[in-house]
Amino acid sequence: MKMRKKISWLLSFFMVFSLFMGSAGMIVKADGQKAVVRIARQDSTATGTVYYKWDTAAEWTEVNQTAYNDTPIEINRPDDSLDHTVHFKVVCGTDTIINHCQVNKNGAQDASLDKNILTSEGGQAFSVSASEQVELILEFRTAASGGGGSTTGPASGETIAVTATAVGGAIGDLQIDGMRIGSGMGTNISGSFAGDKTQQHRVAIAADFGYAFASIMVNGTAIPLGGTTDNLEFEVAPADSYQIEVALTTNSSRNYNIIWAPSLTVAEQHGFGNDCVIEHGSVEIISAQLGDGTVVNAAELAGGNIADASTRLDGDFGYAEFKAGTKVTIKFTPDYGYQLLSASLNGGKLTAVDSQVGTFVLDMPATDLHLSALFTKSEDKVNTASTKVDGATLGNAENIIGSGNLQLNIADISGTELNQIQSGMQAQAGNGEIQSYLSMDLFQVVNKGNSNDAWETQLTDLNAKLNVTLQVKDEMKNQQGTYYMIREHDGAYEKLPATYDAASGTITFATDKFSAYALVFEAGTSSGTTTPGSGTTGNTTAGNTSQTATVKTGDMTPVGIWFLLALCSGIGAIYFGCRKRIKD
Repeated sequence: MKMRKKISWLLSFFMVFSLFMGSAGMIVKADGQKAVVRIARQDSTATGTVYYKWDTAAEWTEVNQTAYNDTPIEINRPDDSLDHTVHFKVVCGTDTIINHCQVNKNGAQDASLDKNILTSEGGQAFSVSASEQVELILEFRTAASGGGGSTTGPASGETIAVTATAVGGAIGDLQIDGMRIGSGMGTNISGSFAGDKTQQHRVAIAADFGYAFASIMVNGTAIPLGGTTDNLEFEVAPADSYQIEVALTTNSSRNYNIIWAPSLTVAEQHGFGNDCVIEHGSVEIISAQLGDGTVVNAAELAGGNIADASTRLDGDFGYAEFKAGTKVTIKFTPDYGYQLLSASLNGGKLTAVDSQVGTFVLDMPATDLHLSALFTKSEDKVNTASTKVDGATLGNAENIIGSGNLQLNIADISGTELNQIQSGMQAQAGNGEIQSYLSMDLFQVVNKGNSNDAWETQLTDLNAKLNVTLQVKDEMKNQQGTYYMIREHDGAYEKLPATYDAASGTITFATDKFSAYALVFEAGTSSGTTTPGSGTTGNTTAGNTSQTATVKTGDMTPVGIWFLLALCSGIGAIYFGCRKRIKD
């Protein structure tokens, strides 16, 4: 009876504990998985409606909006801890357009937002992980009230046709009442927007990079430019259609900019996009040759005392300016395990400097440039040309070089080179049997902006030891004995211990010098077996490890498990308690 009482008390305690954990899980989940909409308006006549749905739901749900006061409106989210997709759709009211719109995930802006898609019939979908809060922020305004020239979907009204042509350059962006016309950019643009043909409309136009407006005509009427050079907003009179004629020019007397950022987040903080992002590497402007032939170095450029050439950093955001025609020397440095496979400066050509690793020269054009670099994940390489070795892996490579990749070339030694080292190797081998004489040449490889050409720097003496695992031929596997290496470097011979795995046929050793080696087998006592350290195998080797991803398959959430345990504990407590009372 006492045992049943104890069991009943224990189960009761566990039930309470499980209920507590489940409730805590619900609180955490609710806090971490909110979905919120905030709606405001610039003027009292602007109206609009927001709809949402989750995953594959067929029906849209209207956001319960009572005011346009930017108050967070929480919308229903699936009650689980799984990843989901939320769909948003915005419908603008009469004479209303979107003045501002953004989607945040855990406070970070989602760059995939496209307001044209958001206002389409199908809306726009956003993936949201289990731990992310998602927030849609909107501000409406009436079409005639002005604003920031944002990109939005169509307002209600008649279809008004627009054509725009440019000479001397290209249009960088064209919007009317916040709606982008056609592609918004180019020398010939055609499209339309929805609006009232009896009302004025607001045009926002920008010149392409490096160009300035010389003149703008709308339906034959000249638009005053004032002090504006490359960005302008103005009102146009009511019309059934609009024909916009733009003349542009370049100004070679001014300085032109180069900008770059280490991430999309930093770029967006400064009002730019992906075309100036440098990831998995770094960039440095190391010198510039001015028009009079004077060469200024990085320190002089950063000093700000040269009128026609300068560089500066705003946190991690890079900025430089030069006169057109300046020869700018730029160094791209990839992280270890990455290569520069393409670099872009809005189409500006970069020419590799053969004598300086990672260095390119740019002839500065009469246009502003966004510097971006595509550093791509790349593996270390092993090239083998041996009768005894099939391939190899490399370990600890990230501590050998800080940039690019390693390449190890393994080949059999013969002829004169073999005659020069053979006696010294045999003296070190003693009773051991030399299986193969190998040359091992190590290089640091940094690509020249493509996969076909690279700077290769031979490495003979390292500051740390590189782990090399040789994969021997089948006939050398399952041997009972010891393998080791003999190294000849600058006339000195040294025996290097190695670990032999008989089953897999691998021999692992560590070395900090690369030249000539002998692979030696000594019958008798085994050197033991080990699994080689992580590395790349075959002819493409690198010190990488892989992880197995767990796929979610609709398993019960942790919150659900706690409540299930509470239920089972409660049933058990009742069972043992009832048995006790019945027997008594």
